[in-house]
Amino acid sequence: MSLRYTWDEVMTVVKDAVAAVEARAGRVSLVLKADIREGEGGRLETKVATVERHLAP
Repeated sequence: MSLRYTWDEVMTVVKDAVAAVEARAGRVSLVLKADIREGEGGRLETKVATVERHLAP
């Protein structure tokens, strides 16, 4: 599965989420991790298949 949005779209959602929490709390803690790379998609499906292969009897 791949989610593709522009960096500005992602940061708008993050900003709005922080503002929503901030309106109800005195402190907001946020950790954001991004793994941005070029190349073919399907990496998540490949990882799941690898785990399933290792778990198969």
